[in-house]
Amino acid sequence: MEIQLNKKEVFFGLLSGFLVNFLGLIIIIIILFREISCSNIFKIINDSFLDNSITKLISLGAILNLIIFFIFLKYDYDERAKGVLLATFVIAILTVYINNF
Repeated sequence: MEIQLNKKEVFFGLLSGFLVNFLGLIIIIIILFREISCSNIFKIINDSFLDNSITKLISLGAILNLIIFFIFLKYDYDERAKGVLLATFVIAILTVYINNF
């Protein structure tokens, strides 16, 4: 039994995982800080880089990856779901690296 990996579908899942995480980060900032102005949102992101709290916001933004992962599984886009899972692992490793170094 040969397993074929469709690289284009995995890349689409990876890209959608990163984009959904960024969207989740923006949504979390809007919910927590009650800011809807783009300049204030980017100021909050910049300030969170300076006080090392960006990892918490990124981790909260990754919750939306769970939703898109299950949507891809529901509609039998298994390769895209693998890409979202890969994006989530990359984001987790990145947050651990940023938090500790």
